[in-house]
Amino acid sequence: MSLRQSSTTTQVISKLAATFARFGVPEELVSDNGPQFTSVEFGRFSREFDFVHTTSSPHYAQSNGHAERAVQIAKGILKQSNPLLALMVYRSTPNASTGFSPAELLMGRKIRTTLPTLSTNLDPSWPDREEMRSSDATAKLKQAFYYNRRNGVRDLPPLDSGDRVLMKLDNERQWTTPGTVLGNCSTPRSYAVVTSEGGCYRRNRRHVLQVPGAPTNPAADTSPEDPTPVQSSDVTPSSAGESPANTGTVTVTRSGRVIKPPPKLDL
Repeated sequence: MSLRQSSTTTQVISKLAATFARFGVPEELVSDNGPQFTSVEFGRFSREFDFVHTTSSPHYAQSNGHAERAVQIAKGILKQSNPLLALMVYRSTPNASTGFSPAELLMGRKIRTTLPTLSTNLDPSWPDREEMRSSDATAKLKQAFYYNRRNGVRDLPPLDSGDRVLMKLDNERQWTTPGTVLGNCSTPRSYAVVTSEGGCYRRNRRHVLQVPGAPTNPAADTSPEDPTPVQSSDVTPSSAGESPANTGTVTVTRSGRVIKPPPKLDL
């Protein structure tokens, strides 16, 4: 782990090549959409070292949570008075999800630290892979359950090719740019959207608002078989002063949620 003042493509490739030389080349590398990762030079580097390069959804760092959490941990370590000692403590501390320390998962043994311990505790012993994976999967399910319950998360309906949507571009704060869904991308819940100007964008499902299939002309909702409901004999003088919420008017928010007014006493 090192602190660099700049992150150009050349420096990133140099650091990754040194890491690959020590630990081997991964099958897949996940990153954000920074210019150092989307450059032609980095694409050539991925083909040369034969690994799949996957980028997260634009403007959705949550989809690359492992890397974001690792950056947060690294920043906390670098802020310590002795970063190397803090790094040693981190590598020797068992993880709450897997039950094993990073050193055990990488080298198959516990590392000796400044804390006193028995020499037998430092003997090589590989963790049970199935036990580790089961514990990690259970912890992730538990974390997802509490996160969804705390934030009221609900599953958004999937989109199909040809659906009309609204999205926000980089310089926009509202759902103002119309587009059409071309299809799914390689990453989960990611779609390719083309605008009327011909631009093609990749967006997470959370950043795409499906346009409701409502008629273009709101007046078309009135059926010709019901010409004058006000003159109907069912309307009484007392009902003429009712609130508009009781006349059947439906109010829909930008997200498509129907607003239901609270019931009131008719005294």
